[in-house]
Amino acid sequence: MYLLLSEERIGLRGAERTAVLLAASVALARLSKVLVEDPVRFRARWARGRTGAVALVAVFAALAALWAAVPQPRTGEGSVDVTRLVPDGG
Repeated sequence: MYLLLSEERIGLRGAERTAVLLAASVALARLSKVLVEDPVRFRARWARGRTGAVALVAVFAALAALWAAVPQPRTGEGSVDVTRLVPDGG
């Protein structure tokens, strides 16, 4: 969510951006529960046999598309090199 809804993309900062991130996360979690988890858990017809295999392939295709759509993190000036972080001595 942080990569897809970056400050530059949605034009929000601080509490407003946090509220949008939380709302989007909760909405996607609910959608996942209703469309994926509950039907599989309650043994829906579509989750069995050939239809279940097609659904599984469709989910993997959607995940691959999402993976391709997520931008790579920016590096260089303005980014943090985590290998150079040291604990505070205090």
